[in-house]
Amino acid sequence: MNMGIGNKILILHGNRQTGELLLGRLTKLQKAVNKELQLEFVAPDAPFLYADGDEDLEESRHDNNDSASSLQWQRTWWHRKGNTYHGLEESITKIEQLWNNDGGFVGILGFSQGSRFAHIISILHSVTNGDAFRGLRGIVHVSGYNSPIPSNFRTYLKDHWSQYNNNSLFDESIIISLPSLHVMGSTDKLVPILESKALSELYNTPKPLIHNHPGGHHVPVKARDIEHYLIFWRKLQSIDEPAETCKVLPPDEEHAQAQIDEVYALSQIFPEFQLLSETEFIDPDNADPDDYSEESRKYTHPISYAILLQPEDMEIQQELWPPKPISLHVQYPVDYPDCSPIISLQHGMNCFEFSSSQSELLTKKLTLTMNDEEGMPCVMSLIYAAREFFEEGGLAKGQTALPQKEKIVSEDEAIENELQEPSLASALLPASDARMEKCRQEGWLISRKMMEERSNNSGKGGSWKQFTIGLVGKPSAGKSTFFNAATAFARQRGGMPSTKKNGSEDEDGIILGGAAMAPHPFTTIDPNVGFCFVPTVDGSCPEDDADGCEFLSNKGIPLGSCHGRVDGRRLIPVVLKDVAGLVPGAYEGRGKGNKFLDDLTDADVLIHVLDASGKADSEGNKVLDVINPINDLEWISNEIVAWVYTNIKQKWDSVVRRGRTKLLGLFSGYKQSQSFVEDVFTAVENYVRDNDGRDAVFDKLETFDEGDLYRLVSAFVMTRFPMGLALNKNDIASSIPFIEEITSKLPIHGCFVAQALSADKEMRFIRHHCLHQSVSSTVASNFEGLVWKCLQKALSLRGPILVFPVADMQTYEPLTGLNNFATRDPSLPSKGFINCLTSVGGTAPSTWDDNKVMYAVQGKNETKPALRDVLLMKPGSTVNDVFLTLKNKNVLEGEFVRAEAASKLGEKPKLVSKLDIVGPENRILRIMTTKRQKK
Repeated sequence: MNMGIGNKILILHGNRQTGELLLGRLTKLQKAVNKELQLEFVAPDAPFLYADGDEDLEESRHDNNDSASSLQWQRTWWHRKGNTYHGLEESITKIEQLWNNDGGFVGILGFSQGSRFAHIISILHSVTNGDAFRGLRGIVHVSGYNSPIPSNFRTYLKDHWSQYNNNSLFDESIIISLPSLHVMGSTDKLVPILESKALSELYNTPKPLIHNHPGGHHVPVKARDIEHYLIFWRKLQSIDEPAETCKVLPPDEEHAQAQIDEVYALSQIFPEFQLLSETEFIDPDNADPDDYSEESRKYTHPISYAILLQPEDMEIQQELWPPKPISLHVQYPVDYPDCSPIISLQHGMNCFEFSSSQSELLTKKLTLTMNDEEGMPCVMSLIYAAREFFEEGGLAKGQTALPQKEKIVSEDEAIENELQEPSLASALLPASDARMEKCRQEGWLISRKMMEERSNNSGKGGSWKQFTIGLVGKPSAGKSTFFNAATAFARQRGGMPSTKKNGSEDEDGIILGGAAMAPHPFTTIDPNVGFCFVPTVDGSCPEDDADGCEFLSNKGIPLGSCHGRVDGRRLIPVVLKDVAGLVPGAYEGRGKGNKFLDDLTDADVLIHVLDASGKADSEGNKVLDVINPINDLEWISNEIVAWVYTNIKQKWDSVVRRGRTKLLGLFSGYKQSQSFVEDVFTAVENYVRDNDGRDAVFDKLETFDEGDLYRLVSAFVMTRFPMGLALNKNDIASSIPFIEEITSKLPIHGCFVAQALSADKEMRFIRHHCLHQSVSSTVASNFEGLVWKCLQKALSLRGPILVFPVADMQTYEPLTGLNNFATRDPSLPSKGFINCLTSVGGTAPSTWDDNKVMYAVQGKNETKPALRDVLLMKPGSTVNDVFLTLKNKNVLEGEFVRAEAASKLGEKPKLVSKLDIVGPENRILRIMTTKRQKK
């Protein structure tokens, strides 16, 4: 600590609290701050007892959440009547005397009403050029809010600080030049996050730090919260470093990816999108200012942007909107989307053009929307909620608002009633059950045709960072067993089981993780996520050509692989997500409901794990009589279709008003690019034209009936979520006729491919090897690798384009920059999985050293393996996309010069353009840049 400055933080409690009460709640924070920074908390009591009848906004909200039978101990910093804070002068005098007499104060932490008091102190400090509260270096506002400057505060300034009295400094929007940290809760019902954000905008020199925590109206003191306070107060102790250098904690990889994905989606959906935070173009010479993809830009956190609420691409009823533009400003907290974004309304209107009551009513609706979608990306919903507010007469409602105290209650009621009331007569016309079924079948036919005609040239391109397969099925069908067999118990999310109940343990204490398994519904509460290893599809790799393998053999060059091989097929890492069991009616919230349907949006392909034995009902309960499992196929696909259909039907009034763009945005919300949704729209439009004689149906959405929407949703879902079947429990005799019946009818109910298997048998084999146990001949002979074959078939439904980057087109040796990935990436197989591979005749990854039991690259004098590495690229990817992917991974440096490519091993390489689409004809790729690569 620098001893040249003080070591005390003034703590100002909230209304109806005491200093001692708040300090008791800050014990963890106080210990951490004292241990690392040697700072001391001082928490005085407010001078006044709380009295019923006070009009302070915060008094009506009760900062103290503890119940008490008496008001004797509850304190307040003032008694508010209108805009007069009676007692404010006494509170300022008391705190100023404490500040001056005790000495050593460097900062203030104010909670709720205490934050309001801290803001008044910061104004006093600013307008007196630092003479008042000397040494104040920064302020922490927790659940802070902004209100008009109290009328008696102006009087106090004139009476006590007349030498500084300058009316221009006492404007309502005075900007404070003090470092500040603003802590706000996403679920704070008493001080909504927008009120805290409004306060933060009054501090801009230096730029305020903002921490959005997922809790409510309290001072958060969990470990991650404490780190934010420490970062801020560390800078207050530093004389040499300016406070402007305060660093915001960056999001972790998962949160950062979710934030960037949403930014890209919003930029595609809303032409009114404007990025405000800084980015750096990866390829400045070919930068597209409208391309916000991660392949094009490197983002700086926190990400912020604005979206104009008035839509530019459609006509609006101008009388329903404010006279000047209004935008929604968004900033992502570090933990978004687990917590709500920080939002504010930006406009240049005065109170007559857009009144405070209108702003507050809109803010309330946005807050309700954020609360409803907590834990999910929600900005698109916020934009639509704001536009609905205006288009449904929100301005008029705001003009008739009641006075402040009554208005708070009436606005709550107005918004809640608005959400509860049935919408205006739906523009979606009714359809009979027979028509709904007919349209569902038509959607399925459209999807089948799209799947058959899919092209490697279609799509926006870019790297497939995490190709994901989702496991669905009824409870107890064997999804968790399949998951453990496929991932070798490598559960990546949701925690490691600590007891043998959910894991396995050998005599040496080795514990296996993985998904919990049990013969009853809902064993999986949260989705299990882990890497599985999928054999590549025949013909997708250069080594599939026999002549190519002979070419390498003649040169004495070993064929490489980053993740190993089985049956000669290269294994590629794919994310596998085991989602909790569904039941009929899940789209209405039954079973585990929409939570688990939402989890599916991460998946690129689905595997329906089906209990082919017929010995369980649709909810996973055992039955005495055998039930044909083919019925499960229909309701699973129908659940997913009904989920999307219900979501969009609820917004159909808005769709009809806003047209195709609104509908496009709704479908894009299921984590699909706008171009993908447009392809589905075009296919449906062509089908309706050819079979119903109706042209340009998406320009006539008012003519849609329920069947038309169901056809569209079915086509989208079946194409968006292509499904393979795992016909599980084929070791039970009753499954044989059902397996034969189902496979003979493929494709059926959204399922295109199927594989019969026993997940339990294969899981046992995997478990034995992962625990380094010897395997009985019976167990070994029962292993057929059918789980791998099932994954391979699923991958073929929407497989990535495989590209093989090399450093040399004669030896096909790997790029040096990929060595780190090949030896340290989390997707690399464990020793247990490698045991499984080798026991069935497979080969270990090229960098695996069995003697050292670790991953390591070959020495300088050793022959390097050919085609060790592979990139998973999206359809439509170009050579330039591959270059940017490698550059983004820090594998290549410099700028693109040229590239050469080949289709087969031993083939003469040819020059390719950076704009060429990558595919089987140019999948082996060497890219040269302006900076020589390391050997």
